[in-house]
Amino acid sequence: MINNYQKAMSCAAESSENSIEIGIAITPSEKREVYHLRYQIYIEEMSKQLGNTDYVNKLLYDELDEWTVLLYAKIGSELIGTARINIGTLAQFPQEIVDFLSLDTFQDFYTEHSDHKFAYTGKLMIAPAYRSSSALYLLMVKGYEVFCSNQIQFAFGSSNFHLLRLYEQMGFRRYSKNFVESGYGLLTPFILVVNDIDHFRTVRSPFFRIARKRGAVNMQAVEWFHANFTKNSPVINSQIVTEEELWTVLCKRLASPPTEAIAILHKLSVSEAKKFIHCCGAYVQCDSGDIITNQSDVSYSYNILISGRLKSLTFHRPVKEYTIPGQHFGANGLTELTKHTEDIAAMDSVEILVLSGLAFQRFFHSHPEIAHKIVQSMISLTRSKPLRIK
Repeated sequence: MINNYQKAMSCAAESSENSIEIGIAITPSEKREVYHLRYQIYIEEMSKQLGNTDYVNKLLYDELDEWTVLLYAKIGSELIGTARINIGTLAQFPQEIVDFLSLDTFQDFYTEHSDHKFAYTGKLMIAPAYRSSSALYLLMVKGYEVFCSNQIQFAFGSSNFHLLRLYEQMGFRRYSKNFVESGYGLLTPFILVVNDIDHFRTVRSPFFRIARKRGAVNMQAVEWFHANFTKNSPVINSQIVTEEELWTVLCKRLASPPTEAIAILHKLSVSEAKKFIHCCGAYVQCDSGDIITNQSDVSYSYNILISGRLKSLTFHRPVKEYTIPGQHFGANGLTELTKHTEDIAAMDSVEILVLSGLAFQRFFHSHPEIAHKIVQSMISLTRSKPLRIK
């Protein structure tokens, strides 16, 4: 089961970091090439239904592309990745983005400079054959350099749950409620406090090497952010929490050891389960009404209910609910790529453990014995008769 997924996600060639060129798409032909890569990944690979899609020419772009810094990654003439950065004042961003990201809250920091600029990063993607290469990190580092050269204090973005670990590894932080963007589903907003060097050091961000060489920087934005968002935050950052801390939280919420409550952990020892969850998991909170899985969307994670109640919006007779702590819901995106078969929504405030399939690929290489046990558990669960919850 895991072999096909590994093959799809592995790097087609052992390309060195020096062979990957990072640049900015400027000409119409360069931009068109980027728009086509977006189409291949979002429409053809992920089966998303998005507005502003040119199905005839197989291109994907929107109004933000009219004033963006459009980054690309290439090996030779082959485009293998891209990212987009918009830099502007509050008034320049669409109101929908201002609302989703709570940008007006951050405008309060700039009481004397109403025209201060924010950065909004998005459309970050790597071609499947190069997702094990350094392309993504090189794109992100280039993006950080763009932030610095434009004197950006706060850079924003959003992602689906399976990518939260990745962005937290970079140094981004979750800071606000989830929101829904048409075509993309439920997203979590995140922020990079550009001068937060101590945080970059703590999470071993690739930005730390650049940040520490910048010399004296203005720390007022860092201090303001921590005073207003970090203190008493309920967010469990995947890169800051320790194995023991995460395990303790899960034991308390599940009212039993995760090795007993979560089926795919049954074959693991406690120490193995701790390692697996800590390396692949993200602890996520959702509000009542949040639709966590969308029917026909490709799953890139394996979701576990920790607390609260979920309800299927697809199956009504009988009503299908998920109420058992430790219960899996949605399609398996951990060891293979499958599509969700139902829309599943939170009935009240819920906490879930999102086990990322992308993180599992790296885990498979670093901890093969544990990973093989997970794969075997998955095979056993697939063969067994599913439990119907009413």
